[in-house]
Amino acid sequence: MSSREFRRKWITKLVGFVKKRFPLYLFLVILPVFAMVSTGVYSAILEISTRTITTIGGEVFDITEELIMTPQGINITLTDTDAIGDISNPVIMISTGASANTDLIQGHFEYRLKVEIDVVSGGDVYIVELYADGSSMGTVYIEQDSGAVVNDYVIIKWDLGSSIDDSVYEIQIVET
Repeated sequence: MSSREFRRKWITKLVGFVKKRFPLYLFLVILPVFAMVSTGVYSAILEISTRTITTIGGEVFDITEELIMTPQGINITLTDTDAIGDISNPVIMISTGASANTDLIQGHFEYRLKVEIDVVSGGDVYIVELYADGSSMGTVYIEQDSGAVVNDYVIIKWDLGSSIDDSVYEIQIVET
Protein backbone atom coordinates (compact mmCIF):
# COMPACT_ATOMS: atom_id res chain seq x y z
CA MET A 1 0.00 0.00 0.00
CA SER A 2 1.46 3.37 -1.00
CA SER A 3 1.53 6.32 1.36
CA ARG A 4 -1.09 8.06 -0.82
CA GLU A 5 -3.48 5.10 -0.52
CA PHE A 6 -2.80 4.91 3.22
CA ARG A 7 -3.62 8.63 3.68
CA ARG A 8 -6.79 8.32 1.57
CA LYS A 9 -7.93 5.28 3.59
CA TRP A 10 -7.12 7.02 6.89
CA ILE A 11 -9.01 10.19 5.89
CA THR A 12 -12.00 8.12 4.76
CA LYS A 13 -12.08 6.34 8.13
CA LEU A 14 -11.77 9.65 9.99
CA VAL A 15 -14.63 11.22 8.02
CA GLY A 16 -16.77 8.14 8.66
CA PHE A 17 -16.03 8.32 12.39
CA VAL A 18 -16.91 12.03 12.55
CA LYS A 19 -20.16 11.48 10.64
CA LYS A 20 -21.22 8.74 13.10
CA ARG A 21 -20.26 10.62 16.26
CA PHE A 22 -21.11 14.23 15.42
CA PRO A 23 -24.25 15.29 13.58
CA LEU A 24 -23.60 17.79 10.79
CA TYR A 25 -25.72 20.52 12.43
CA LEU A 26 -23.60 20.30 15.61
CA PHE A 27 -20.39 20.63 13.60
CA LEU A 28 -21.81 23.65 11.70
CA VAL A 29 -22.72 25.35 15.00
CA ILE A 30 -19.41 24.67 16.77
CA LEU A 31 -17.06 25.52 13.89
CA PRO A 32 -17.98 29.25 13.57
CA VAL A 33 -17.89 29.72 17.36
CA PHE A 34 -14.45 28.11 17.56
CA ALA A 35 -13.22 30.23 14.63
CA MET A 36 -14.42 33.49 16.23
CA VAL A 37 -12.92 32.74 19.65
CA SER A 38 -9.60 31.51 18.28
CA THR A 39 -9.33 34.53 15.95
CA GLY A 40 -9.94 36.90 18.86
CA VAL A 41 -7.42 35.16 21.11
CA TYR A 42 -4.82 34.95 18.34
CA SER A 43 -5.30 38.65 17.58
CA ALA A 44 -4.91 39.48 21.25
CA ILE A 45 -1.66 37.55 21.44
CA LEU A 46 -0.31 39.37 18.39
CA GLU A 47 -1.30 42.77 19.77
CA ILE A 48 0.14 42.09 23.23
CA SER A 49 3.56 41.27 21.86
CA THR A 50 4.10 44.93 20.87
CA ARG A 51 4.20 46.10 24.51
CA THR A 52 4.11 49.84 23.91
CA ILE A 53 3.20 52.79 26.09
CA THR A 54 1.77 56.03 24.76
CA THR A 55 1.89 59.36 26.58
CA ILE A 56 -0.79 62.02 26.35
CA GLY A 57 1.58 63.95 24.05
CA GLY A 58 1.50 61.04 21.60
CA GLU A 59 5.01 59.67 22.14
CA VAL A 60 5.26 55.88 21.94
CA PHE A 61 7.85 53.92 23.94
CA ASP A 62 8.75 50.23 23.99
CA ILE A 63 8.52 48.87 27.55
CA THR A 64 9.67 45.31 26.96
CA GLU A 65 12.53 45.74 29.42
CA GLU A 66 10.21 46.83 32.26
CA LEU A 67 7.06 44.68 32.11
CA ILE A 68 6.16 41.31 30.63
CA MET A 69 2.59 40.72 29.44
CA THR A 70 1.25 37.20 29.05
CA PRO A 71 -2.29 36.46 27.83
CA GLN A 72 -4.21 34.14 30.16
CA GLY A 73 -7.09 33.50 27.77
CA ILE A 74 -10.83 34.10 27.78
CA ASN A 75 -12.94 32.59 30.54
CA ILE A 76 -16.46 32.80 31.93
CA THR A 77 -16.95 35.05 34.97
CA LEU A 78 -18.13 32.96 37.93
CA THR A 79 -19.40 35.76 40.16
CA ASP A 80 -20.24 39.47 40.01
CA THR A 81 -17.21 41.53 41.09
CA ASP A 82 -16.78 45.27 41.54
CA ALA A 83 -13.87 47.00 39.80
CA ILE A 84 -10.50 46.83 41.59
CA GLY A 85 -7.62 49.10 40.60
CA ASP A 86 -8.64 52.72 40.10
CA ILE A 87 -6.56 55.88 39.92
CA SER A 88 -6.82 56.60 43.65
CA ASN A 89 -6.10 52.99 44.67
CA PRO A 90 -3.93 51.16 42.10
CA VAL A 91 -3.34 47.43 42.59
CA ILE A 92 0.21 46.70 43.77
CA MET A 93 2.04 43.87 41.98
CA ILE A 94 3.20 41.22 44.49
CA SER A 95 5.08 37.91 44.40
CA THR A 96 1.95 35.81 45.03
CA GLY A 97 0.00 37.68 42.36
CA ALA A 98 -2.47 40.48 42.90
CA SER A 99 -5.84 40.76 41.15
CA ALA A 100 -7.24 43.79 39.30
CA ASN A 101 -10.36 44.02 37.16
CA THR A 102 -13.12 46.10 35.64
CA ASP A 103 -16.69 45.45 36.85
CA LEU A 104 -17.33 41.75 36.12
CA ILE A 105 -20.79 40.25 35.60
CA GLN A 106 -21.46 36.57 36.31
CA GLY A 107 -21.88 34.55 33.12
CA HIS A 108 -20.10 37.09 30.90
CA PHE A 109 -16.86 36.38 29.08
CA GLU A 110 -13.71 37.83 30.64
CA TYR A 111 -10.28 38.46 29.13
CA ARG A 112 -7.31 37.77 31.44
CA LEU A 113 -3.82 39.22 31.21
CA LYS A 114 -0.80 38.65 33.46
CA VAL A 115 1.48 41.69 33.86
CA GLU A 116 4.82 40.84 35.46
CA ILE A 117 7.78 42.99 36.53
CA ASP A 118 10.90 42.32 34.46
CA VAL A 119 12.92 45.37 35.55
CA VAL A 120 12.25 47.00 38.92
CA SER A 121 11.65 50.74 38.77
CA GLY A 122 9.76 51.07 42.09
CA GLY A 123 6.94 53.52 42.62
CA ASP A 124 5.69 53.54 39.03
CA VAL A 125 1.94 53.48 38.35
CA TYR A 126 0.62 52.15 35.03
CA ILE A 127 -2.70 52.59 33.27
CA VAL A 128 -3.63 49.32 31.55
CA GLU A 129 -6.45 49.46 29.01
CA LEU A 130 -7.98 46.80 26.79
CA TYR A 131 -9.42 47.81 23.41
CA ALA A 132 -11.72 45.70 21.22
CA ASP A 133 -11.69 47.04 17.65
CA GLY A 134 -10.61 50.45 18.96
CA SER A 135 -13.30 50.71 21.68
CA SER A 136 -12.14 50.71 25.29
CA MET A 137 -13.27 47.74 27.37
CA GLY A 138 -12.08 49.40 30.57
CA THR A 139 -9.09 50.82 32.40
CA VAL A 140 -7.22 49.37 35.37
CA TYR A 141 -4.39 50.99 37.38
CA ILE A 142 -1.49 48.89 38.66
CA GLU A 143 1.65 49.83 40.59
CA GLN A 144 5.21 48.76 41.32
CA ASP A 145 5.70 49.91 44.92
CA SER A 146 9.07 50.77 46.46
CA GLY A 147 9.55 47.15 47.63
CA ALA A 148 8.89 45.61 44.20
CA VAL A 149 11.04 42.74 42.96
CA VAL A 150 11.41 40.99 39.61
CA ASN A 151 8.55 38.50 38.93
CA ASP A 152 5.98 40.34 41.09
CA TYR A 153 2.77 40.28 39.10
CA VAL A 154 -0.91 41.06 38.79
CA ILE A 155 -3.68 39.26 36.89
CA ILE A 156 -6.03 41.73 35.20
CA LYS A 157 -9.55 40.82 34.01
CA TRP A 158 -11.86 42.74 31.69
CA ASP A 159 -15.56 42.01 31.12
CA LEU A 160 -16.13 41.29 27.40
CA GLY A 161 -19.92 40.99 27.60
CA SER A 162 -22.33 38.10 27.14
CA SER A 163 -21.07 37.17 23.66
CA ILE A 164 -17.76 37.22 21.82
CA ASP A 165 -17.31 38.36 18.25
CA ASP A 166 -14.22 38.41 16.06
CA SER A 167 -12.80 41.64 17.50
CA VAL A 168 -9.12 42.51 17.45
CA TYR A 169 -7.95 43.05 21.05
CA GLU A 170 -5.19 45.51 21.87
CA ILE A 171 -3.53 46.25 25.19
CA GLN A 172 -2.12 49.69 25.95
CA ILE A 173 0.00 50.45 28.96
CA VAL A 174 0.80 54.05 29.90
CA GLU A 175 3.14 54.93 32.73
CA THR A 176 1.67 57.81 34.74
